[in-house]
Amino acid sequence: MTQQATLERLVTLYQQLDKIDLSQLAEIYHDDICLIDPVAEHIRLHVVENYFASLLNNLHYCRFEVSECHLFNGTALLIWQMIYAHPALQRGSEQHLSGSSHLRFRDEKIIFQRDYYDMGAMLYEKIPVLGSVIRQLKKRLQP
Repeated sequence: MTQQATLERLVTLYQQLDKIDLSQLAEIYHDDICLIDPVAEHIRLHVVENYFASLLNNLHYCRFEVSECHLFNGTALLIWQMIYAHPALQRGSEQHLSGSSHLRFRDEKIIFQRDYYDMGAMLYEKIPVLGSVIRQLKKRLQP
């Protein structure tokens, strides 16, 4: 599979992330994958698979809509929106989170992925007491 084909496969899998067989991640991720997000760093494919299993187990659903995808010299950039529902956030209602991913390839598979998104928008602002405090702080910081 070429880097372009791997990237296209990643986009396809992430469009229905909660419905895939996690063994399919081996199609796109190198055994030595390093995946970093605002929560933690996950090294090796089996660790990433376990991380995804844990995340998806707690969600009603999760999918990604990729609006931009750029590949150049073994590096890729994705701009995306994650659409998900978690029973403990906003009474399980649908949530949207914008983010991006920086990817690098080795042997036509993804060896490095760093996801960027606002953890406050994803989680902290959704927690009743903490959310109101964060919103007040944001309001005070605005000019």
